[in-house]
Amino acid sequence: MLTKEETDLLCQTSPGTPMGDLMRRFWMPAMLAQELPERDGTPLRVRLMGEDLIAFRDSEGRVGLLDENCSHRCTSLAYARNEENGLRCIYHGWKYDVEGKILETPAEPAGSMIKHHLRHKAYPVREAAGILWAYMGPKDRMPGFPEWEWMGYPEDQRMVAKVFQECNWAQALEGDIDSSHSDYLHSSDIRGRPKDHAPTLETEDTAYGFRYAAVRRPDSEADVTKYVRITLFAAPFYTFIPPQRFGINEFGQGGYEYVNHHAYIPVDDENHLFFTFSINRAGSMGDRAGRDGVPERGYRAPGNRANMHLQDRAAMKAGNWSGVQGIRAQDRVVTEGMGAISPRWKEHLGLGDIAVSRFRHQMLDSVRAFMNGAEPVGLDPRIVHREIHSEEKMVPIDWPWQAALDGGPLVTA
Repeated sequence: MLTKEETDLLCQTSPGTPMGDLMRRFWMPAMLAQELPERDGTPLRVRLMGEDLIAFRDSEGRVGLLDENCSHRCTSLAYARNEENGLRCIYHGWKYDVEGKILETPAEPAGSMIKHHLRHKAYPVREAAGILWAYMGPKDRMPGFPEWEWMGYPEDQRMVAKVFQECNWAQALEGDIDSSHSDYLHSSDIRGRPKDHAPTLETEDTAYGFRYAAVRRPDSEADVTKYVRITLFAAPFYTFIPPQRFGINEFGQGGYEYVNHHAYIPVDDENHLFFTFSINRAGSMGDRAGRDGVPERGYRAPGNRANMHLQDRAAMKAGNWSGVQGIRAQDRVVTEGMGAISPRWKEHLGLGDIAVSRFRHQMLDSVRAFMNGAEPVGLDPRIVHREIHSEEKMVPIDWPWQAALDGGPLVTA
């Protein structure tokens, strides 16, 4: 368990907090590109890392991300006119471009120098693979843009989605690196895996964060293979879930191979955006393209704490484990059910929580070192992001789990 002080250090990301300053050193997914579909369209309110911002697409298609409050009298630029390559405040006509440069101050005398001395807060934005990415850190420390594997696939083989979730970013991310819960929370939806429900967990630190294996024993003494499921954490807010394979033959051909890469981006300390980046390595997404589609009510799922996440007690009595439909909805139940920020000082961790513990301590070590001038984990420029991937395989029982990344038969359903 963590102390209250350690929990605060891990979870708080507003401006001026150590973890917030660390996270701002990374490019982060901020919006779906489809949220700003047209040039000179309606500005979009965006809240990231405890900051209230406005996003807009200008006349040339460039995207700006500005402080919401006008630099003049602090009214909201959500009401601004979006025209002629800039946002014009409706109060006194001050106009800003995507970089925060003040273009015009028409209510001031013709010789006013205000626009030459002021610069409105603005963050760089990059559009890639259907996502608008923001960098909120010091411009002189901006890292190279991460080219993840999924970005290289054609549009019909990938899908991106966003959901607003009502809890701190860290506890939701921890659910992704907790392999043991799948045997229980998701047991009504996931079938066909070995019957060992208490896997052995081992972690290995990497330049990008760490990877870990959940190793499950054979179903019988006659079996000569073991089931290895390798999940990755890439600092500071990414996870890589092992692939789902259907109908692939022994040569790795045909069928489907779905891969999910997740990001947990703080809105503030009590809410976050959950991004899913999915690909089918074997071909078109097909009917999967809309399966995790945009939830209703502004990217919010219908289930929440107020309505008990639509849990169906009758279904539970009939045999459904959780009474909640859908794996991601089940994850929201338990992570949002912890409260806005999980009281980690009340926990009692076991051997099944080794990966969760490693995440916490790696990020706490990283942020403490960062406070003393070191570079955060995950910013090594030698990292090749497109080569980072997870895996699940049946491998010979005497193999080290790391070998599952390069050998062993595929696991298919």
